Amino acid sequence: MIVQKIKTNVASSEELAFKYFSILSIVNDMGMVKRDVQLISYAVGQNKDVSAIKEEFVEKFGSSMATVGNIISKLYKLNVLKKDKRNVSVNPKLLFDFEDHLALQITMMNGAKG
Repeated sequence: MIVQKIKTNVASSEELAFKYFSILSIVNDMGMVKRDVQLISYAVGQNKDVSAIKEEFVEKFGSSMATVGNIISKLYKLNVLKKDKRNVSVNPKLLFDFEDHLALQITMMNGAKG
């Protein structure tokens, strides 16, 4: 087994969330693109539901409400977001205190090695 340690510093909880959800997407073959991860990490960084930051996100990232709606739909299908009536938020199973340090352990098994 090969063990590789990577240490990096980030400037904000939003940037930490961006890196975390990017890694989560890649490792789990979720197919999230940069804009998908930006929406999640912006909501986490603002400590608000996704439904509460849609207009801010559109303005800050030069997106459209239709695009945000499509992203929300995609992330809901991936179980990254959850809906409670009209509120859309990040699935609590994927959240932790992004103001704190984060250590990830990723174990990848080669099925061909038996």
